[in-house]
Amino acid sequence: MSEKVVLTCPHCGNKTLMKTLNSYVKGTETPMGYDELFQATDTFEVFECPVCEGFHLFHTHMNSEDYHHYPADYDPYEDGEVLYPASEKVKLNGLPSSIKSAYESALKVQNIDDTVCTIALRRTLEMVCKDKGAVRGSLYDKLNELQEQGILPPLMGDISKVIKDFGNMAAHGDPVTFNKYMVESMFRFTNKILEYIYIFSPKK
Repeated sequence: MSEKVVLTCPHCGNKTLMKTLNSYVKGTETPMGYDELFQATDTFEVFECPVCEGFHLFHTHMNSEDYHHYPADYDPYEDGEVLYPASEKVKLNGLPSSIKSAYESALKVQNIDDTVCTIALRRTLEMVCKDKGAVRGSLYDKLNELQEQGILPPLMGDISKVIKDFGNMAAHGDPVTFNKYMVESMFRFTNKILEYIYIFSPKK
């Protein structure tokens, strides 16, 4: 792996050139028959952010099957995962570009501004509704429409209403205190919606 990689810091949200502090590469081989081997490489790297000086543990995975499906200029860091600090996150490459951008905005400020993060999560839900054709009424109405169409499962709309309410309070300046626990809960709810629609049921 490269000594320096451009990544988004999970602490301060800046996308910048990270310094590699340490790395460990684990390779495995599994017989597949007919003298074929399934080869996999897991790389664990500790990066330091030059902006906030926070560090994080990053994991990337590549295997012999990947080499047949990805282009020559494929960047394994695009599908990598931050193992520390722990964070709620879905596989971004499974999302439409506009929704991915909105969701990434929430990720960038997750540990910086709870109110802005909440608004960004609500915007992500609005874009999901638009992408699936629900454009009339409030966000709650749109989510219910998706539920009635079977795009969202039962109760998912009720879960989404919680995020909508928090998002409204944040946007309207209502006197409410947003804390890390609330933001983490809203991320979990949003992740369930994104995963159900775009990861588990991508054709809906």
